[in-house]
Amino acid sequence: MIKRLEAQSPYNVARLVKARPDWQPDLTGEHYRRAAALMNEWITGGALVPDEGPGFYPYSQSYTVGSDRLTRWGFIALGDLRDAGVHTHEETHSHVREDRCRLRLATAADFGLIFLIYSDPAQAVDRLLRDCESGEPIFVAEQPDGSIHRLYSCRDLVRGDRVIKHMAAFDCVIADGHHRAAAAFDSWRTTQDESWAYAAMAFFNADAPGMTVLPIHRAVARDRTWRFENFLERLSDDFEVLELPAAGLSPRQVVAHLENQVQHQQHAERVAFGMIGPDPNRAFLVEAPVPLPHRWPWPANSHPSWRGLATAIFETGVLRSVLGYSDGQIDAGTGMEFTKDAAALIDWVRTERYQLGFLLPATSLASILEVARLGQNLPRKSTFFFPKLLTGLTIHRMEPVSSM
Repeated sequence: MIKRLEAQSPYNVARLVKARPDWQPDLTGEHYRRAAALMNEWITGGALVPDEGPGFYPYSQSYTVGSDRLTRWGFIALGDLRDAGVHTHEETHSHVREDRCRLRLATAADFGLIFLIYSDPAQAVDRLLRDCESGEPIFVAEQPDGSIHRLYSCRDLVRGDRVIKHMAAFDCVIADGHHRAAAAFDSWRTTQDESWAYAAMAFFNADAPGMTVLPIHRAVARDRTWRFENFLERLSDDFEVLELPAAGLSPRQVVAHLENQVQHQQHAERVAFGMIGPDPNRAFLVEAPVPLPHRWPWPANSHPSWRGLATAIFETGVLRSVLGYSDGQIDAGTGMEFTKDAAALIDWVRTERYQLGFLLPATSLASILEVARLGQNLPRKSTFFFPKLLTGLTIHRMEPVSSM
């Protein structure tokens, strides 16, 4: 994707934000210095031009899920990372967090957006935003996933003050961009500069139409001494495991079969996920026990609402309890890969790139908000808010810190 984006334009923002292939931070700093130098070249050459004066940016996304065409409206503005009304909902990977922090320190800029959701059943802010969209957008882009993104600029200070007044009453939950948020917070603590506590954020109403949360699936690698039948026996000690025939089925057919089974369990208020192993002729439905075992290595002080999430049950009951993963291995993502494409996941296992694949259900919006307001974070990669926000729509620049 990086190569494709770079080929589109010498000014594509991918050239500024890309990480190293292994996502490990560059301790020499050279990777980030090159990004800062390139950004300054674009500014000097006129490719990037700063806006004058205060304002905010209404932002809409139109997209298709199944047979439904949806649109959600939000806006881009600066938000204070220190605000007690901003809640996280998902854990981060420490190496990614450090990489993004180093990029922010070197460039003194936010290129991407922290995606926040808030609850406003009256949709007062949404009505203000639609008024702002009566003119022509300053930017329109259609993405490969079919989503259309429209960006507007609002310099009306009276309308801006009305938006701020409404938003002051709402708590916000970070839907996506947890690594950006954590990195921005870390860079503020490093600089101890007030201006660095503010980051570029996009705010969307969770009670308005168009909010879609999709699942993220897991692939797990095991070494040569590992045996699937032994794992299956150990898994069956804690979970109800039902085998489903998959002989002759394509990956997409297997996905449809497993998703139907998982959704059926959801309707019955049971937690289940699909599983595939090395044998392409077999698939499994894995149903969580009721009640959940206290002997599992649950994180300290985890709330019952957190423990009831499919991603939490998978991480604790399968990764930690059955496969023996440590907290450090989970943080580093050792022997794991995440994907939004369930058919690709099955193909990875069938081609022996990975030995196990798990198809997880989507986390409900209500669960995300509940757990966040309890002050607890979901396991990493628990949610996929579709479609993604575009990086580079706006760039927020802080004052450079001389010691950096």
